[in-house]
Amino acid sequence: MDTSRLTQGELIAGGSGLALLVVMFLPWYGVDVNVAGFSASESGNAWEVFSTIDVLLFLVAVAAVGAAVAKAAGALPADVPVAAIVTGAGALAFLLVLYRIVDLPGPDIPDVAGAGIEFGRRFGIFLGLLATGGVAYGGWVSMNESPQPVPPAPEPPAVPAQ
Repeated sequence: MDTSRLTQGELIAGGSGLALLVVMFLPWYGVDVNVAGFSASESGNAWEVFSTIDVLLFLVAVAAVGAAVAKAAGALPADVPVAAIVTGAGALAFLLVLYRIVDLPGPDIPDVAGAGIEFGRRFGIFLGLLATGGVAYGGWVSMNESPQPVPPAPEPPAVPAQ
């Protein structure tokens, strides 16, 4: 695997894909309950909170990392528009996370008088937004970069005749 084959955009997209995989295990949402002197707090990561978006985010992260690894290994054909695919997938993931920041997937908790129940965002969702933005940005940069020439393989040394 030769990482010198990767462009800056591919490195950004692959690194952001790895970051997204890690961030999906951090707290994205949480609930705080304060009722009659009793308080409790609970949080959930992307895997626990979402039912479909988590799978899509996982696929985007795997695509970004897989594209970088395949390019470094020289296993990608030149005619496949990998950068465009990574850009589109990253943009979709960014919009999905942004949607979930704006529209909280709130629980069905009745508003009981005197019950202090707060459902809110945690730091993981904002890191997820940055990571998905990084995947989209890395793919976009990769689309606009000129391809680097692949250096020829070194020739084996000639054996002198005796």
